[in-house]
Amino acid sequence: MALSDYTGLTLAGDGETIVRVAPHRLWRPGDDRIEPCAYSGEHIDLSEKHLMVVLERDSVRERLYFRDETSLSAWIEENEQADR
Repeated sequence: MALSDYTGLTLAGDGETIVRVAPHRLWRPGDDRIEPCAYSGEHIDLSEKHLMVVLERDSVRERLYFRDETSLSAWIEENEQADR
C-alpha cells in the first residue's frame, strides 16, 4: 500500500483521522531524540529512518512514530479502522 493511501482514514472509537504519513528522519547534530513506536512501544531513534504519522481529532494534531509500514498497518488493524 502506498503511504498516501493511509491519508484520510478514520479510526473507530476516538474519531481520529490520519492526515499525513511520511518517511521521516530527524537530523540534528548532537540531538539524540528517542520516541516510542506507537504500535510496539519499541524505542525509535528519530535520527534513523522511520514513519511519522499525523493524526487529527477535534482540530488538534498529534504526531506518532512507527518503526516501519508493517507496524503502522498492524496498529491501524488493532485500532479498528472505521473507513474500510
